[in-house]
Amino acid sequence: MDIKKTQEIGPEQKFPSTLRLVPTHPARRCQNLNCLFRFLIWCSHLKATAMIELLKTVPLFASLKKKEISYLAEIAREVEYPANTVLFHEGDLGDRLYIVIGGELEIIKALGRPEEHPLRVCLAGEHVGEMCFLNPSGARSATVRALTPVKLLELKRDDFEALLHRRPSVAYAIALGLSQRMLNSESRFLRIIAEKDRQLSEAQEQGYITENKSRSDPETVGPDSRADEHHGTLGLGIPHIQIKTFGNFQVFRGEALIGEQEWKAKQRKLLLKAIITRGMECVPKDILIEDLWPEISPISAERNFKVLLHRLRKTLEPSMDKALGSSYVVFKDNLVSLRKDLCRVDLDEFVILRQRGEKAEDAGDTKRAILCYRSCIDLYRGDFLSEDLYTPWAEAKRNELQAMYIDLLLRTAELYERKGGSKKAISYYKLIIKEDPTHEEACQKLMLIYSNRGMRAEAVKVYEECKRALQDYVGVQPDKLIESIYKKITENQ
Repeated sequence: MDIKKTQEIGPEQKFPSTLRLVPTHPARRCQNLNCLFRFLIWCSHLKATAMIELLKTVPLFASLKKKEISYLAEIAREVEYPANTVLFHEGDLGDRLYIVIGGELEIIKALGRPEEHPLRVCLAGEHVGEMCFLNPSGARSATVRALTPVKLLELKRDDFEALLHRRPSVAYAIALGLSQRMLNSESRFLRIIAEKDRQLSEAQEQGYITENKSRSDPETVGPDSRADEHHGTLGLGIPHIQIKTFGNFQVFRGEALIGEQEWKAKQRKLLLKAIITRGMECVPKDILIEDLWPEISPISAERNFKVLLHRLRKTLEPSMDKALGSSYVVFKDNLVSLRKDLCRVDLDEFVILRQRGEKAEDAGDTKRAILCYRSCIDLYRGDFLSEDLYTPWAEAKRNELQAMYIDLLLRTAELYERKGGSKKAISYYKLIIKEDPTHEEACQKLMLIYSNRGMRAEAVKVYEECKRALQDYVGVQPDKLIESIYKKITENQ
């Protein structure tokens, strides 16, 4: 079929107003389809380029490299809303961040009252909705409404967290933005207080104020109210704990590394490692006792556990209040848990990112799957608890995670290979072989890619190294498939 015009194109008219398809020669038809295909690719490339240029102007992403900006452009979605549209209400559960491309958004706070209190207006380049990412409950902290017709970029929580793992400086940019907003809010609040004081003074001078101190006097507030207030502030102002279990075991209190002089004894670290290995939440005390003291009497083990748990809590929180207990390690009903809102563990992030990547891959979303897998791979800086090579419970978990890591590398390499990115696929197959020189599937696929790219010497080298590793570590010869691939390569040479 060919595209023919049915109306004359005048000097001011670039395209015909009506198009129709008529039969043509097959060769011409193929040529037309190729032109149409190239045109569609060009349009897609143009749109992606425009998106990348737009994201570069957003202060939040100023620290990102070109590749990361490109990833962001692929996963962000462009949306439009008319004026007066409410994007979300205060208290709603949220999982999306919005970046303003054009138009204006109004941030509104209810403050527990029916009337609205406008806080600020967001213009092009600003972002809203990030607070639900920082709030463990995921609840929106304010209502957002379109003041004018708006064009926005929408970014999901999963994608944003994966980006943070690859580029932590984005978190710093958000922190700077939040700090500035807090300063602006504080200044505005002080101005309101000053104005209220002025109005109150004027009212008192005119005799319009009635004495009613009993309602507002702090001394009349009951103990239950104070308890509620105290409970609501639990955990506020306490530095977060960050724990790295891949490679060298490290624990950070805020930004400061907890040094060996603070740990004082290896057992405190070992108890924390056991809690993490056993799942971090609701770990039975008896399992931890069995992990740390398998050969002593139950009475002695019980005593050791109580002393060691107290010392671990004091190490993590030197200023721990005895009345409140530990902010980080909870012990209740003979179950031990780390507070996930205050303790960030790379193992937990590794497992979550892997699950998100698998979910995206199953849904056919290759770009999002690769982003999650790569973020997950970046977290794996070395073997799990590599210092505890001969601790049975640590070794079992280490082997399990090493298998997960190799599987992630294989999945990522295969996804890139399907997309035609053989160069990137090669790098991930190499990582697999570095981790496990006897991994025959990775060797097979790497040999085939090298052969298809005309790099036969490299393919032969992969075969020889694989054969040597299998003989040295396992005492077997390569399987028939590798042998047949090798034979075909050498015959072609």
